[in-house]
Order: sequence, then C-alpha cells, then structure tokens
Amino acid sequence: MKKWIIPVFYASLLVLAFTYRHEIMDWLGENPPFILMVLLATLLALFPVAPYKVVIAILGYAYGTVWAAAISWFGTTAAAIILYIIVRTLYLEAGRRLIDKYSVLRSFTNAVERRPFQAILLARLLPVVPQMAVNIYAGVAAIPFWTYAIATGIGKTPAILLYAWLGSGFADHPIMFSLIAAGLMLVTVIGVAIFRRIKGKLI
Repeated sequence: MKKWIIPVFYASLLVLAFTYRHEIMDWLGENPPFILMVLLATLLALFPVAPYKVVIAILGYAYGTVWAAAISWFGTTAAAIILYIIVRTLYLEAGRRLIDKYSVLRSFTNAVERRPFQAILLARLLPVVPQMAVNIYAGVAAIPFWTYAIATGIGKTPAILLYAWLGSGFADHPIMFSLIAAGLMLVTVIGVAIFRRIKGKLI
C-alpha cells in the first residue's frame, strides 16, 4: 500500500463527513444502538467535523453523564489507537527524520521516551495540548503500544466525564452550564494559543 493512499482516503472521508455534519449532529440526539453510537463517536474523533467536546456534551444531553461518557471514551480511545497504528506502520521513518532535523524536538522526544507513560498521561490531561497531535507524535516516538493505550484511556477520562456532565445538566440549568462551558472553552483557546507560541519559539 502506498503511503499517499491513507491521506487521500482520510481527506475524502473528512470532506464527506463535513458535508453531512448537520445530519450527523442531529442523529446524535436520537437513540441509535450503543454499538452504532460508539462507531460514530470513533468516526467523529477520526474526522473532526465538530469539536469533540461539543460531541460529548450533545451525547450528555441525550443520554446522561454515564452513558455519554462511556460512548465517548470508547470512541475517542479507539480513534487514538487507530491513528497510532497507522502512523507507526506507514510514517515511522519519515517522522523520525523530521524529529532528528530539530535538536530541541529530538531532546524533547528523548525525554518523552524515558518516561512514556507519564508523558502521554500528562498530554491527555492538559486541555491545551492538541489530542490529534498526541496521537500522531506517539506513533513516531518510541512509545510501547500498551503504555500508550493505557495512558490514553486513563488520561482522557476526566475531560470526558466533565463535558458529559455539562451536557447532561444543560437541560435543567442552561444558563449556568453554558457559562461554565464557555469559560472552559475560553481557557482552552487561550492555552492553545500560548502552547503554539511557545512551540513556535522552540522549533
């Protein structure tokens, strides 16, 4: 399989998902079977036509905190593992060449590889770190599969529970929960902006 097939396939599905994004989001508010919901949650994590926090909140509104958290956890963890495997299988050499090109990035990677579990766990817990970047980076770095999978599963849990809870409480207290969600989104946006500026100075 040529390496360009995966990006083309990914881009095609992303365009298709974006085209039907309204229908997909409406379907989330209905009551399809649990397995189909997990599959859809996985696809929405792989092809982010909407912020995943919004997806979790909608699920929380429709199913309550526990079921929404379960669906979201299985979906986003499965997506993270799929991306890890794809990158590690097809793009490992190219990724290592890119890391070796920058001394700061190489030093950072060496530090991550010495404590892989703690590094992935911290990256999952910090809302300012782009989760898609973590998936791709972990596939390139020398991080064992089970270390990555377990740290990912644990690290994703607090945020998923939080946004599922926010979604479930929106019906009873819309103003309060909207303000909380807006505050969290603002903190995340500011954190991402700071993270990108720091990253730009390092590389």
